[in-house]
Amino acid sequence: MGIGNREFSSFFHPSVTSVTSVTESVAELSSSFSSVQELLNSYYTGELNQQVFAQLRHQLSQKLNNLLAKLRLKANTFKERLQQSAEADLHKSQADLLMANLQHWQPGMKFIDLPDFETNEPVTIPLNLEKNAVQNAQALYKKHQKLKRARIAVEPLLAAVQEEINYLEQVEAALLVLETYRNSADLQTLAEIREELIQQKYLVVPDYRSTDKNAAIEFHRYQSPSGFELLIGRNNRQNDQLTFRVAGDYDIWFHTLEIPGSHALLRLKPGTVAQEADLQFAADMAAYYSRARHSEQVPVVYTKPQYVYKPKGAKPGMVVYKQERIVWGRPQKAQA
Repeated sequence: MGIGNREFSSFFHPSVTSVTSVTESVAELSSSFSSVQELLNSYYTGELNQQVFAQLRHQLSQKLNNLLAKLRLKANTFKERLQQSAEADLHKSQADLLMANLQHWQPGMKFIDLPDFETNEPVTIPLNLEKNAVQNAQALYKKHQKLKRARIAVEPLLAAVQEEINYLEQVEAALLVLETYRNSADLQTLAEIREELIQQKYLVVPDYRSTDKNAAIEFHRYQSPSGFELLIGRNNRQNDQLTFRVAGDYDIWFHTLEIPGSHALLRLKPGTVAQEADLQFAADMAAYYSRARHSEQVPVVYTKPQYVYKPKGAKPGMVVYKQERIVWGRPQKAQA
């Protein structure tokens, strides 16, 4: 990826106006470095990382927006077809009524009013003038079968598209949390998101080589009011690692309810119990690291890790769970 032609400004702050203040600033900045050259290298590396971060995040955001727009359009098309197929049962009930009341049909009828089997309310059935009562009923049965077949065919297609949307929204949620570059871990998180999209065939990159799967994983790490460690995944790869490799029998797993977001794990030692403040803290953080981070209240589920499962063939980060409880997370209270 190209870096571009950006010119970097001096590392001296504009407020530094005197020789004395310049000296003090240099001394302060270089106190943690063994040499001025090391300081400069660190500074310019940070500047380069910021630009790479911004470019990569923009690239991934654009790709996700395009993918989700196409999938949502496809889902809406399937939903419209399902709405049309909902008339299948209506055609069958009309055909049944007509067959049960053949004696009321007369040649030349454009429609016929017959009492409903259950409510006895009149039902108006349109008729084809060129067909008799039995032929009209048969035509209605054929419409019923056609729409029923369409519904059977469309329902799994809609489910598959919706599953893709849910997955990409989960990826998008991880990307939205990375608003600005803060450290090298953020750039690594973006690189992992990019690699995930490549592995899932959403991005095509010539001469692609996978990164080291054994590389250290930098989860978000926090401490609850009682001193328990709270780990939060930065992307779907980390979510899977957290939930299925790191989680222990005594831990508590958190995730926003039907809202894309990160997996969170409150780590407990044997014999310890999480207090209400700990659960609330974890829920607040889980809400913050979700697509609903700008809401006032967000429903968050929590359960034991052994009740969290990955369906066969599910994409990274996608899970189902049971025996969950709900606590309302307050993302605005989170201190990330």
